[in-house]
This record gives sequence, structure tokens and C-alpha cells, in this order.
Amino acid sequence: MAQIDGKFFQSDFVQEQPSGTINGANLSFTLGSAPANSAMVMVFVNGIYQIPSTHFSVSGTTLTFTIGNAPATGSDVRVAYWKRN
Repeated sequence: MAQIDGKFFQSDFVQEQPSGTINGANLSFTLGSAPANSAMVMVFVNGIYQIPSTHFSVSGTTLTFTIGNAPATGSDVRVAYWKRN
């Protein structure tokens, strides 16, 4: 367990590369677990933070980039979140 601001959390923090084809057209990717709170998911493309609702949304284990924001071929997509218990 980790302690943050006096509260204890289980080691359920996930940092991952979601599965899905990175080809400049694919907008949908799959996370390994469902986030505890979809509003607190952090997405990075080539190290650049993506803005929720502007660049992406999350529903269950599905990460969907908005139209015009599909990661280009060869991009590095990383996601960080607390997973749902």
C-alpha cells in the first residue's frame, strides 16, 4: 500500500501501453484493466500529455481518441491510471 495525503491506496496504479494498431487511422485502443475513474486517466502520445475530452475518452477498458487525434504510425502511446478494484 502507498500513502498519499494521509490516505492509503493498494498498489493498483497502472502504467501501460494499450493494445491496438498505431497506424494514424485507428482511434480505438484497449486498456488492460478498467480505470477506477475515467476522468483521472492520463494519456501520453510520444511523451505529450493528451487532454481528456479534447483528445480522448475512456469507457470501461476502451480508450478512444477523438477524430483527428489518432496516433501516427510509430507513435509511443502510454496510459497511467488507478485500476478499478
